[in-house]
Amino acid sequence: MQSFLITAKDKNKASSYISDFLKEKEIYPIDVNQQVYEKAMGIEDVRSIQKKILLKPFRGKTKAIVIQVYENITTEAQNALLKILEEPPANTIIVISIQKKEFLLSTIVSRCKVIELKEKEISLIDEDLLELSNTLNILLNGKIGDKLKVAQDIAKDKDEIVLWLEKISVFVRKKLIENYNDLKYLNLLRLLTVTHTIIKSTNVNQRTALENLFLSFNP
Repeated sequence: MQSFLITAKDKNKASSYISDFLKEKEIYPIDVNQQVYEKAMGIEDVRSIQKKILLKPFRGKTKAIVIQVYENITTEAQNALLKILEEPPANTIIVISIQKKEFLLSTIVSRCKVIELKEKEISLIDEDLLELSNTLNILLNGKIGDKLKVAQDIAKDKDEIVLWLEKISVFVRKKLIENYNDLKYLNLLRLLTVTHTIIKSTNVNQRTALENLFLSFNP
């Protein structure tokens, strides 16, 4: 198998895994062609890869084409990419990284060895449950000033913010399971997911992102 599909929600985790993976395959860094697409990958991007894939390795016997997609791949681009996967050069390993394999055509998935990187499971202790319950109450019933105060208290360290968003997402998901007809929990969970992605993967002002989250939620 020459083609590999890495699925992971965390792009940094995916990048780290791919780096170690290529080292194990004894592929020199100079022989790795990295293509990163922050937005949707289109047909012209695939055509560019088609040209690069014909090049010979510089130093080793094998080269790698790494395709990291964080949004999606257009159907037209996927069909073109499928042709590459069907007949890759013998001296080339292809690595595709995306959040979910469901974003890709089944024909592409079937051509790859799929490696799913699991997310670390978040556990909540009693102290977390009390704090998150109080915060959720403010989000549901608090005044604007109360919500902004919560955003201010949380927005101190990026890693801590990301962890807090992951914890409250778990908490809200449990509430949604208990109250599956209550759309306010579903809407809040969607906002939390979007905010988590923005803060974790960009250099956005973290406090502003949290304030937007709290103020845009209307139960």
